[in-house]
Amino acid sequence: MNIFVTGTDTDAGKTIISSWICVHTKAKYWKPIQTGNDSDSQIVKELSPKTKIIPNAYQLKVPLSPFDSANLDNSKIDINKLTENKYDKIVIEGAGGALVPISENFYMADLIKSSNSKVVIVAKSKLGFLNHIFLTVESLKARDIGILGIIVNGEVEKFLIETIEKFSALKVLQVMPYMENIKAQLKNIELPKNIMEILQ
Repeated sequence: MNIFVTGTDTDAGKTIISSWICVHTKAKYWKPIQTGNDSDSQIVKELSPKTKIIPNAYQLKVPLSPFDSANLDNSKIDINKLTENKYDKIVIEGAGGALVPISENFYMADLIKSSNSKVVIVAKSKLGFLNHIFLTVESLKARDIGILGIIVNGEVEKFLIETIEKFSALKVLQVMPYMENIKAQLKNIELPKNIMEILQ
């Protein structure tokens, strides 16, 4: 079984959360599709040096959805290259959110479904994030994908946490604080038991 980290939006904080999970476990890390010039794999390696990094299946130039980035690069994503991965106990980080298109009639949620994973949803605390959370939850549940819970990046009022849990029927596993020294502080934030149990 694996952990798939998906976001409610771009820049929700998936890479930081993936690094946090890797810091506290012996899990490997895999970013199947990287778009743009950034390297999330490199960030995870810097924050969790002992983690084994599985190379990207695709590195696309334009920071758009995998589908659009591949089209602009005059290439096409082979779904088999993404779904043939037989690794176990890995942290898989998606690109964007659950309904980001990868190929014709194939979304990020379909990759999650094929990856033998439980999902951690990452949401950035900002205006409108409740809607993003509930849409993500609904799209995953519609595909019978198991969700471990939700992680909120940034300060959030207690009543909003209660609202998230009430309407999603899921637990908010962690509210991640602002961190000046991310590498040092990630080590001091305890990992939820349901994540730890999958990756032991």
